[in-house]
Amino acid sequence: MATGEMSDVEALLSVDKGRVPPGTIAFFARDPEASRRRMFAVLALLVGGSAIVIGVLMLTGAVVGLHRLPVALLALAGIALTIAALPPERDPLISRFKRPALVLTPTGMIMRDGSGLRSWSFDQLSDVRPYLHHQRVGLLITGRDGSRDFVDTLSFERGEKVRELIGRRLNLREA
Repeated sequence: MATGEMSDVEALLSVDKGRVPPGTIAFFARDPEASRRRMFAVLALLVGGSAIVIGVLMLTGAVVGLHRLPVALLALAGIALTIAALPPERDPLISRFKRPALVLTPTGMIMRDGSGLRSWSFDQLSDVRPYLHHQRVGLLITGRDGSRDFVDTLSFERGEKVRELIGRRLNLREA
């Protein structure tokens, strides 16, 4: 490593602090509940909007004979859906752990996930290819020594780009 170059671990620590070094790309874990919360937010808008429209129509006298109970129930349902759409409070036991991350540097990559901290140097890799492992599509990383590791890249935001980025860096190394 030349003077002034940052190691992969230093790059990961820098990314944790919110600073992505030049030539480094960081990927963070996807929120598995994001689509569910988005659905609840849309439903909250629809139900809450319906409650407001019906309430305004009742106040203006455009709708006669409608009781307040249905409007109140729609409003309560809207509130409940809004609460369900909010991200949960982080568990204090879990929040002390750093969030999963995959960092690609000019010389290699380092990954922190549920399996711990793993790193690979691009000059030690012979192949990276898509692989299906336990019903998860990810990358099978093969080292020059024959070692193999599975990386679940789709568990990271923009993880579908990882293979292409690694391939470019491997091709640059071979050129």
